Order: sequence, then structure tokens, then C-alpha cells
Amino acid sequence: MCDRLLIVDDSDAVRQAYESHFSRAGFAVESAGTLKQAAERLAGAVFDAVIVDVSLSSGVASEGLAIAAYLRQMRSGPPVVVLTAYGEPHQASAAARLGVDAFLHKPVSLVWLERLLRSRFENRSDGAPDEALATAV
Repeated sequence: MCDRLLIVDDSDAVRQAYESHFSRAGFAVESAGTLKQAAERLAGAVFDAVIVDVSLSSGVASEGLAIAAYLRQMRSGPPVVVLTAYGEPHQASAAARLGVDAFLHKPVSLVWLERLLRSRFENRSDGAPDEALATAV
């Protein structure tokens, strides 16, 4: 059984690059480009991890944090990695308060991101404590 991954980013090019990499790495990948599409995907399936951009539109700067907040309300929500190209310190602080697994600045090595997710899956299957893996500001 392969791990299910949801990628949420408003950039078609970013989504396609992430989809391509993670599909080749053996993940079952779905993607969304808007908050509404992400909500639809999350309502219709269970994901093992979610990678989300902080900003999904030019008008609102923190939709990705809203997705992270929703996922953190779930009893055993998936690992959440928040990415940003223009992150502000208050966004990193908000992400930390939400308990996201990582808050990272783009560009991010997809190989490194894959390792981060796989280590998170291993920690959960080993019964290790549920702690944040990485936060980078």
C-alpha cells in the first residue's frame, strides 16, 4: 500500500513538479490549487501527509495555515508541511502554534522533503512520540 499525499499549491508548475517527483517515489498523489479544491479533496479521502503552500491566492496570505488548522483538529491528522516563498515571521509563529511538522522556505529539495515525510511515517509506525520534525524560518 502506498502513502497518500495531498499537495496544495496555487502554482501549476510547482504542483506538477511535486506530483511527478512523489509519484515516481511511490506515493499516491492528489493535488489542489485552491482552498476550495483542497477542502473537497480532504472531504473525500484520507491522506497520509499534506504539503501546502501558505498563500493560495493573491488576496489572502494564509489559506495554507487554515488548512493546517483544520487538519490539526482531526484526532490523528496527517503530517503537515507548510511551504512559503515569501514567509513572514508571524506565519512561522502561527504554523508552530498549530503544530505543523515543518515550515519551510521555497525552494525545497524534493529529495529532502521526501526523506522528511518518510521519516515521519516511520516514526508513527514505530509508535514513537508525535513530535514536530522540523521548523525552519
